[in-house]
Amino acid sequence: MNKSLPSEPIEPDDPERRQFLEKTVSIVLGGAMVSVPVGAGIATLLAPLSSDKGGSLKIRLASIEDLPSDGTPKLYQIVAEKKDAWTKYPNKPIGSVFLRRIGESKVVAFSSSCPHAGCSVDIDSDGSAFFCPCHASSFDFDGITQGKSVSPRGLDALEVDPDLLVKGEVWVTFVKFKAGVADKVEV
Repeated sequence: MNKSLPSEPIEPDDPERRQFLEKTVSIVLGGAMVSVPVGAGIATLLAPLSSDKGGSLKIRLASIEDLPSDGTPKLYQIVAEKKDAWTKYPNKPIGSVFLRRIGESKVVAFSSSCPHAGCSVDIDSDGSAFFCPCHASSFDFDGITQGKSVSPRGLDALEVDPDLLVKGEVWVTFVKFKAGVADKVEV
């Protein structure tokens, strides 16, 4: 059997079209391979910017028996892990709280930061009120401003867990508030 050859030669596919498809596939695959690590890197760099900035921290500070029964406030340091962008600092002081026992079973908590400029409040020399040494703001033991105080609001009260207080434990929800404004705004 004799096969005859075609009279006209068969032309290969259009070479420009083949090169275009090869280049397109290379660009798409290369772009996909590069975008995955670049995207992961960008997400890692931007993650601290979108993370929780602070919020509240529920912490056990004392037992009710540790507090003076006469209502004298007692200062407690808040020690916790502090985060600054990518760095974690374990067991750093982040603030302080005054606890005051009222009667046998009630406890009130106040942030020791002055609402005026954020300075640390202490108890005045005669032991009758809270006093801020920065601008002479004064607060009674209920946290209310007294006299010619420059503070825009009273001391910031913090939540004491009533269920755990019944069990004799003083757990406080520590929150930082913005200084220099009349409203109690979380930082």
